[in-house]
Amino acid sequence: MAHDFGVAVPAGATAGTVLSVFPTQLLEVAMGLAMFFILWRLRDHRHAEGWLFGLFLVLSGLERFLIEFLRAKDDRFVAGLTYAQVIAIGIMVLGAVVMAWRWRVGPARAGLHAPAESVPAANA
Repeated sequence: MAHDFGVAVPAGATAGTVLSVFPTQLLEVAMGLAMFFILWRLRDHRHAEGWLFGLFLVLSGLERFLIEFLRAKDDRFVAGLTYAQVIAIGIMVLGAVVMAWRWRVGPARAGLHAPAESVPAANA
């Protein structure tokens, strides 16, 4: 543990000693709730269909990227990043591409809502 993760191991700890770690599951739940509220708040956006999914990809990739710093893992891959962090970066990039691609509503890109002037009156 000391060599792989830079964690100070208590004196007298054996190979079978259980060491405490940060409860990342609780932080993941909190971050998941924050992502839900952000996505819920933006559900009535004026972008083309798919834009909100792109935002979800960016937020979920960011969540995984940050959580991996707190997890006790030994699968460091590139520049001290884990495999999950490298994948998370790819997911964030994919999400940004989807958001840019679905930014504007157009003939081939349906929006979630019709413009207010084209919606017929309910009592007409």
